[in-house]
Amino acid sequence: MGDPAGIGGELILKAVERLAQSSIPVVVGDLSVLERLWSLLFQGGAPAFRPLHEGSPGSPELVQVSSIGDVRFGMSDASCGKASYDYIMEALKLLFAGEVAAVVTCPINKKSIRAAGAPFVGHTEMLAHYGGAADYVMMMAAGPLRVSLATIHVPLRQVPVLITAERVFKTIAVTARSLEGDFGIPAPRIKVCGVNPHAGEQGVMGDEEEAVREGIDWARQNNIRAEGPFSADSLFHKVDSDAYVAMYHDQGLIPVKTRAFARTVNITLGLPFVRTSVGHGTGLDIAGKGEADPSSLIEAYRVAEAICAFRSRIAP
Repeated sequence: MGDPAGIGGELILKAVERLAQSSIPVVVGDLSVLERLWSLLFQGGAPAFRPLHEGSPGSPELVQVSSIGDVRFGMSDASCGKASYDYIMEALKLLFAGEVAAVVTCPINKKSIRAAGAPFVGHTEMLAHYGGAADYVMMMAAGPLRVSLATIHVPLRQVPVLITAERVFKTIAVTARSLEGDFGIPAPRIKVCGVNPHAGEQGVMGDEEEAVREGIDWARQNNIRAEGPFSADSLFHKVDSDAYVAMYHDQGLIPVKTRAFARTVNITLGLPFVRTSVGHGTGLDIAGKGEADPSSLIEAYRVAEAICAFRSRIAP
């Protein structure tokens, strides 16, 4: 459900009837928050959530995690951070026990998570830790435009230090493996951004591209179709590659979210399970007001379904 003070609960209430079709969505969260949101924002009968294993396509299930009480929508709060962390832990228990096939996350608030004492910056790092994944990648996708990130939630000043040939190669390799194994794209083509303006302009504007080139060379030596580094300012106007690799958060997310903000999906590559998420934040400024758009959650759920279906078809 994500942060109880954010828009996650509203997204679920708006999306759940459209999700419960070919698979059974299992909502992990707090029913009291959902009921309060329903009475505040909607009219008519509320969605009927069934207990785990008692639902069916068209009938969503709910796993209740400890009630948080009177939530102040739109406010960062340690209790909400703890609740959202607890929801994730419960979802992982269900996943590792084989009770569910994938995890789709609504947004958490990083300030609230930190105030609750959680030792993680965000969902991606948390799920990678508990999934035992050393080589994981955040990919943001909007239809055919897929962008993986070499660095994720770090200050911009740290990016040049973190861009190494090994990191670039691993990002390319994990992306290529996922494109083949999760999306069914044989021999995918991947274009890679530089770090500096104009990809360094042959060293005139920085030499970080040397590490990027070396990482690309390693990928080619492993039979991966990687190209670059390219100047990021002119790379995304036409989708002519199966995926792109950006060097830092905003470099990759701006083109994806500009293309289709409402339908952007966050996919964590390299995990031993399927995880997708909405492509936006907690929306504290509109929480509890009925203004949240569920399109990204619906798309994230559909992508998770599609990956699960593809994996099941190719499983030995």
